[in-house]
Amino acid sequence: MRYLFVFALLSLSLTTRAQNITKQQIDGWLLKCDTAYKTSKIWGYALNKRSYEAKDSVQLDADLKLIKNTDLLTVDPFWNEEILETTENPGKLYVLIVTRGKQSADIKRSILKTALGKYKLLSTTGKPISDASVKEPVMLINGHQVAQPDCYAQLSKLKIESIADIYYSKHPIPTELYGPNAKNGVVTVWIK
Repeated sequence: MRYLFVFALLSLSLTTRAQNITKQQIDGWLLKCDTAYKTSKIWGYALNKRSYEAKDSVQLDADLKLIKNTDLLTVDPFWNEEILETTENPGKLYVLIVTRGKQSADIKRSILKTALGKYKLLSTTGKPISDASVKEPVMLINGHQVAQPDCYAQLSKLKIESIADIYYSKHPIPTELYGPNAKNGVVTVWIK
């Protein structure tokens, strides 16, 4: 059952694999991620280099039907202020929908470097440094959650050639599914 919930983050599937995704599923996921996210605060969506206003749900759903949930990498909400320093829509969300298989080696390398910086470094003994103040994100590799002490080691041994897709989001995901570190975001890795 836990595997189904982990896969739900990555695919937004409520029932089975290879099902199409809908705007309603995306909005439902966002509500589980953070109580500050409300559908009334969503200003727009971005999918495959195309933007949609929140009211464009018919067109967004039509375009989402072309994507199987197994091709979805992540859904990442941004407050407009995070994207634009000056915005006409403060306090509104812009939802980025990212599909798998579109990352260059340079992008993967950059995200891997950023992700490594989010986890504890190893001490000279090879054991993780214990520091309660470190706020590490949840890590998922091929849909499976990695134990928190193992995250740095798992990431540091990855080679760019072995990574199919990698994504880091600083935004919270449901703590009831992933534990207290879910409020620190998520690193999602798919290995070839």
